[in-house]
Amino acid sequence: MNKRVSKSQLIPNVDRAFKILELLSASPDGLRFVDIYERLSLAKSSAFVLLDNLEMKGYVEKMSEGKYRATLRLFHLGSQVLKNMNIRTIALPFMTALRDDTGFPVHLAMLDGLDVVYLEKVEGTSFIRFDTYIGKRSPLHLTAVGKAIAAFLPEPQTDEILAARGLGGGTEKAAATLTEFKAMLQAVREQGYALEDEEEVLGVRCIGAPIRNYEGNVTASISIIALSREMPAARFSELSTKVIHTAGEISSALGGSR
Repeated sequence: MNKRVSKSQLIPNVDRAFKILELLSASPDGLRFVDIYERLSLAKSSAFVLLDNLEMKGYVEKMSEGKYRATLRLFHLGSQVLKNMNIRTIALPFMTALRDDTGFPVHLAMLDGLDVVYLEKVEGTSFIRFDTYIGKRSPLHLTAVGKAIAAFLPEPQTDEILAARGLGGGTEKAAATLTEFKAMLQAVREQGYALEDEEEVLGVRCIGAPIRNYEGNVTASISIIALSREMPAARFSELSTKVIHTAGEISSALGGSR
């Protein structure tokens, strides 16, 4: 049973430890002790004990100049999780075939908390490189991979994510209201594919499709990405058919339905 823990049930020191790790992970040059407890509004004694424990466990290290920084231990744990996700191994040959067929980079993503996370990427055949990479997190509402998943989530879950995440962060082409975004999700359900039309980055388009597991639930998605001039509206039908077909092949390989 996947029961969500409420804020009132959070264990204070666990919550504070993760906040320290998140803060240090975003500070490559490290932070002084005073910077840490002041930014997180922690008591000095509490911050000291937590940092000492994190250092002993190898998640944090103290540099010679007295600053603290996060270690690669978190990356190691994340890498182990990724390595054990069989969907990456199963999807990769199908993704490669889709890349060979279209010439475009192909992404595999899953929902993680409030964001979608890219689990795998196959580079395109052209010299153009996009700022997407394994481990990158992106908003659900701005991406084709995100919309391809969101369209099949229970509506209360989608509402909860959007309430926490908001609809901001994109270009002027992104959905500005919940009603507009839900209309996009309805289009995904009707068409079978999701379109990202310069909503996250101007001049870039993506077409995504959902992947179903053996229970028939949408648990992941794939997408192709290209410059808008290489993916004109006239090609949406052709390219979406290829993406939908590939997503179906991956679903079948996972024991799910197309």
